[in-house]
Formats: sequence, C-alpha cells, structure tokens
Amino acid sequence: MLVLPALLLVGAVGAFAFFGLRVAEPWQRWALAGGAGVVVVFGFVLPLWFWASRRYTVTTRRTVLRDGMVVRRRREILHARVIEVATRVNPAQSFSGSGDVVLELGGGHTAVLRSVPQPRLVQAALTDLVGDQRADREFRRRSSGEQPRA
Repeated sequence: MLVLPALLLVGAVGAFAFFGLRVAEPWQRWALAGGAGVVVVFGFVLPLWFWASRRYTVTTRRTVLRDGMVVRRRREILHARVIEVATRVNPAQSFSGSGDVVLELGGGHTAVLRSVPQPRLVQAALTDLVGDQRADREFRRRSSGEQPRA
C-alpha cells in the first residue's frame, strides 16, 4: 500500500533537487519547493497517516477494527454474527499482493478490512473461525436442550 507513496516521495525530492539547481530566479525555486511540498504531503504523508491509523485484530471469537489518529473508532464484530467472508482485490492491490476482506453481517451491514496482506489467507482463517463459532454455538444449544429459533 505504501509503494506508490514512497515512489512519489523519492520522485518529488529528486525532481526538486534536479530542477531547483537549474532555475535562476528565487521565486522559481520557491514555486518548485511548494509544488514538491504539495506532492509530498498529499502523495506520501496522508497515505502514510491513513495506513498507520488502521489496526485489525482477529481473535478466536471476534474481529476488532480500530482506526483514526485524532478521532479514534473501535468496532468489534463477533464471529457468530458473520454470515459470509469474501475478498475484493482491485488491480493496484493485486500488484502489491494485498486486498480487502469483506465480512457480511446481515441486514445489509458489512465490515471491511482494507488493504490486508495475503487476503485469501485471512479469508480462509476467518472462515474457519466463523465455522468454529457456529459449531460451538450449535453444540451448546444441543447440550442445553434449547430448541432452534424459527
């Protein structure tokens, strides 16, 4: 996820170093510095900020999604609530070997784990954990004599 931003950083610094020495007027150097600064901020700093602000934790019973640097948000998804686990991979993610893992929760609700490395492996692990939770819930229901819900 950070390959393109890193290339933009190197390109902006390299272009400023190359062209900054070739222009004669000080205002042109300032204009080049401003342009390089905009590219660095929007092409490198912001993607790095968004990347660093997301954390996913997968346990045996739930998946925890945390994001945000200034305003933090935490969401816990119990594996017993998950209906389907799917992956989405766009061309840029395919190039980098990452992808999105989508947890379908029912009622039109979804949770997305964005730009996860090796999404198929994460999907397989989550599918196993969801299946284990369903089997455990069914075992507890049968051993307690509870009738299935309609």
